[in-house]
Amino acid sequence: MRGKGRLSAVLSEFRGIVARKTKGDNIPRIDYPRLGEKVHRGHYAIRISAPAGECHVAIDGSGWRSCRREAGYFWFDWHPEPGTHHIVVRNRADNGWGHTEMISEAE
Repeated sequence: MRGKGRLSAVLSEFRGIVARKTKGDNIPRIDYPRLGEKVHRGHYAIRISAPAGECHVAIDGSGWRSCRREAGYFWFDWHPEPGTHHIVVRNRADNGWGHTEMISEAE
């Protein structure tokens, strides 16, 4: 799924965003990266708005990895490679799991 020969991944053209609702609407939201933002090779912190509880990220089909809670948001430290990336976020609050998926196209 990853492109070769580019130095940045572009998350500018979403094919779609999918959210599955649960009772109480605890759907996490991916705040950053934003539409049109170029994410370069190196460190990038994905910011997620979600109710307090647990939050996990899976990128490009990888296993679930825990996010850290800080300053009212969840954060995931990412080291992106060039290409297309599929980001899935899940959050568990008192009322169950909420999921959000983002599919992005590389430059």
